[in-house]
Amino acid sequence: MSRRRWIGLAVALAVPVGFLCVVLIDNVMSGLGACRVVRQRAFASPSGSQLVVVVWKTCGATVPDSTQASIIARGRTFSPESTPTFVSVRGRLETVVAWSSERAVRIGFIPEASQFDKRDQRAGDVAISYE
Repeated sequence: MSRRRWIGLAVALAVPVGFLCVVLIDNVMSGLGACRVVRQRAFASPSGSQLVVVVWKTCGATVPDSTQASIIARGRTFSPESTPTFVSVRGRLETVVAWSSERAVRIGFIPEASQFDKRDQRAGDVAISYE
């Protein structure tokens, strides 16, 4: 076999092998940085038309765990990627939710939250107060 053929064969093999290595490394790296979301509880509004969904989010050793809450309409599927959170606190805390009406909810944490990453006063047409 000529030298030119060997070089052509080596290049032809190097391209797919290199591509597979890049895909494998990307999968391993994204798996290491992936977050795990565990749904804890859902609290229904007085009419049952809306839910406050509470989750714990863990993203590995470099990012602290957090407790987060979102509001969704009953019957909708909760998705951490597409459902915005209105509150996020550091740590895995027990969450207490009390709906005052269809448009007002109170939320508290046990033990008391010491560090908020996000703390909105409204989620859509629902007013949120913190205790």
